[in-house]
Amino acid sequence: MNTTAAVIAHPAAVIVHDLGQAMRVLAAAERTGRPVRLCSPPAAGTYLGPAVFKSMIDQARARHPAAQADSCLDCGDEAGTALAALRHGVEAISLTAPPDVLEKIADMARQSGTATLPPPSQALDMAQGPTDEKLADWLLEGTHDG
Repeated sequence: MNTTAAVIAHPAAVIVHDLGQAMRVLAAAERTGRPVRLCSPPAAGTYLGPAVFKSMIDQARARHPAAQADSCLDCGDEAGTALAALRHGVEAISLTAPPDVLEKIADMARQSGTATLPPPSQALDMAQGPTDEKLADWLLEGTHDG
């Protein structure tokens, strides 16, 4: 079951850089039965863009429909990127911005059904080339982010 309407409470966070990595993570989530949050790399919204990130997540979910997963696009400190993410229907965003800007973006996000989340304090980065066993262990260990 995909969790797209609501953000999963405290799933294991995994940073994905491309579609192949996202599909590999969701395949592991299906095998282990554990929830996962597919996170973009830091500030990826500024160079990858919300439309590409959302498409990548949607395609991975289509290939692995039994995976329980949500996703979060890190917009860095770019409020404009965060607004574009809301327009594209990204389910959750991270944004580093002054408190007044963050409050306004968070309010708009709530109105559009998008969650605002802090960047994960711990995440497995798929760019480091973890083995399938390490990935499964990461998911099975459960919550990595309070």
